[in-house]
Amino acid sequence: MTARANAFFAALTLSLAAPGCTKTPKAGGSRASGQSDLMGQTLAGQDACGPATHKRPFIIEWDATDMSSFESQAADDVIVVRYEGCSLVVLDECRNESIRGTQGSYLPTQWTSGSLEKIDISNEGELYAKLPLGSATLGGRVSGGEQFHMEYYVAGTRQATRDAVYESDLASNPGCDGATHFVHSYNLGAFALGSSKELNTSAGGSIYGFGAGGSTSSKSSADKKGGDLATCKSDSATEVQGCKAPIRLSLRTIREGENPETTAKKTPDDAASLNAAGKVDAKLEAGANSRAHLESAMAKINAGDGKGCLAELNAHDKLEPERKSTEPKVPYSHTRSKCLMQSGQCDAGKELMRKYFAAQGTMDAKTIDLVVKGDFDKYCGKK
Repeated sequence: MTARANAFFAALTLSLAAPGCTKTPKAGGSRASGQSDLMGQTLAGQDACGPATHKRPFIIEWDATDMSSFESQAADDVIVVRYEGCSLVVLDECRNESIRGTQGSYLPTQWTSGSLEKIDISNEGELYAKLPLGSATLGGRVSGGEQFHMEYYVAGTRQATRDAVYESDLASNPGCDGATHFVHSYNLGAFALGSSKELNTSAGGSIYGFGAGGSTSSKSSADKKGGDLATCKSDSATEVQGCKAPIRLSLRTIREGENPETTAKKTPDDAASLNAAGKVDAKLEAGANSRAHLESAMAKINAGDGKGCLAELNAHDKLEPERKSTEPKVPYSHTRSKCLMQSGQCDAGKELMRKYFAAQGTMDAKTIDLVVKGDFDKYCGKK
């Protein structure tokens, strides 16, 4: 090869290596954790929390106020949200406050036996895959090399009375602007999450005292928690308040266009419109049936059948989700507390009865204790 040719190829090599011409991404590993920066430079990394791939997010970043607001709204209406990237916002104005339940409601909780589940987060990829909404609060710590351990227990699920929400359902309410999804169902239970450096995660069992009745180790304090894992047991989760916190959502995309049921109601009577009228009749019939279940519950507790009484009350609650016997403010929660005691669930019955009397606001604490003790002794024996 001639000297002139050698000079040409040398110049070509230098030009290809120049910084302005290269397409190779910058090498990673510059973080304190030693993790690569390349993930964040990809399309997948930039949209790691996208709702298209995460329709069942945990809501671990919510504080007590967020949880309380969610539960309050879910008691009356279907929840509508704006879910974009790593951010999920409940649109609390997206409802008709003067007529509750116009967008649907949630059925009574379907309780399950459940089991303790565990999640370990050791890098950003796992954080995005397992706890996408937690990236805002945990992302910086994970990118710095910190690892996390989470435990959760699902005690039950509440499902919406409707399978779909359409744009036309929300069009007249400016509070629904920006809505992308609605909460089709959500899981109730408890969870706890903390930094692995504070925990002995190799010890096996529960780090946060699941099922221990409240006796947890002081070394196992959680950064974030919902409910109280220590109170969760499969035989009593339905009655214990500490195991009823919302922990995970199941989302469905709001559909485009007009709701077919709304269109059917505007047309002359045909099969579709008659079906819509039939749904109204079904609601009226459900109201009559729920009263029958209450009467049957009273008859069964008088006959000494505590378990049968609970079955009747549970059947009532499915028909009347807005007036469940598990809610202390509802008058027949007093009946439920007696049924619980009579069926052997003495502590749960005592707790519900005390909450019932406290909600009435007619007795002081000392009087409540005396009244509760009287029924406790009657149905459970002196213990």
